[in-house]
Amino acid sequence: MHNLDINVNVIAPGPEMEMVQKARETLGEGGLKSIRFPEPLESAFNEYYRDKTLKHVRVALLTGLILYAVFGLVDGLLLPADRAHMWFIRYAVVCPTVIAGLAFTYCPQLRRFMQPVVSLVMLVGSLGIVSMVYYDPTPTKNYYYSGLLLLIMGAFTFVSLRLRYAIYWAVVTTLAYEAVAIYVNHTDATILIQNTFSIVATIIIGAFSNSLMENYLRRDFLNTNLLEHENRQLQNATLELRRLSISDPLTGLGNRRHFEVMLDQEWQRAVRSESPIALIFFDIDFFKNFNDNYGHQAGDNCLKLVAHELGRFARRPGDTAARYGGEEFVLLLSGIGLADAATIAKSCRKAVEALQIQHSHSPVAGVVTVSAGVAGMIPGLDADRQQLVETADKALYRAKLKGRNTVVASSRQTDGRARQVYPQAVN
Repeated sequence: MHNLDINVNVIAPGPEMEMVQKARETLGEGGLKSIRFPEPLESAFNEYYRDKTLKHVRVALLTGLILYAVFGLVDGLLLPADRAHMWFIRYAVVCPTVIAGLAFTYCPQLRRFMQPVVSLVMLVGSLGIVSMVYYDPTPTKNYYYSGLLLLIMGAFTFVSLRLRYAIYWAVVTTLAYEAVAIYVNHTDATILIQNTFSIVATIIIGAFSNSLMENYLRRDFLNTNLLEHENRQLQNATLELRRLSISDPLTGLGNRRHFEVMLDQEWQRAVRSESPIALIFFDIDFFKNFNDNYGHQAGDNCLKLVAHELGRFARRPGDTAARYGGEEFVLLLSGIGLADAATIAKSCRKAVEALQIQHSHSPVAGVVTVSAGVAGMIPGLDADRQQLVETADKALYRAKLKGRNTVVASSRQTDGRARQVYPQAVN
């Protein structure tokens, strides 16, 4: 078609470039400069974090559900044990909550709330353990304490809670445990101090591990964005170089090289399908006079306008409009017979004349006009594509001899041999 089959989206200054620049500034040479990105980078990272940790969250919740349920066997080993309360907490409160949290992760439209929902699920699980501490029948009330440590470490690492959510959850869980241990169970001061120290130490270690993990994901996010940006730049540069190699820089149409590639491609297709192919040669009438009297800048503007007008007639896949050289243009039409191609050439001639580009030094019409030569063939295996080019060129030459601003058609038909049909004017 008239527009080359290459879509080059050169990255212009905008939100993406701003984000990439902020990524470079945030990453720096020695590592991350802060634990939070500037917007909109932070919002993009939040989405990246959700996608990256989604599988981990599901596995963690499923594993926690299984362990929480299986640990109900421990309740049965405690003699005497308040199994009614213990199992109610496990199987009527905590396990259904975990199942609901697991189901929530499969709702894409609500996934942006995943962190607060998972932290709420974890809070229900930790408060369930605190309740078990209250119902613990052992004198020291210390049987379920280890479960809190496991849950804290899991919240900071395995469940992939963000650091702020994990800390909020850990603080609430610790305060709940301290309240039950001090004011309800009246836990021995030595045991309470030891347990509190262990909980705080576990939170510190977990927070450090969580921070390292998030830092790693942030660096991975930045590097991924930078790499994607650089790859897009490389692809765009490659496409731009390719576009420049096959396009005419002045008019934006294909250049002669592009025309020859498309002619070869469409010729082979026409041979296989035994379908017609047509070629129109255009030449701007008395263009040298135009350049000499109006200047090269005006000449360039004239070429652009004419090229744009001719390019509008390359409407279908397989059609190609190109600048052949100087003031000459070509229009390659696949699947078009000679008669239809001649009609198109006539429309092109009228469209250029209708531009009303002043050309007082043209003896034809006082405005810029074009002459056109049309050739059409149904190529056979023994035919040569150069025959089509030569025939269209000869038709163009005859159009000039007939006074210019005219269209002359000439065809070659093949039935195993090329047969010449001499040019004739069609307008």
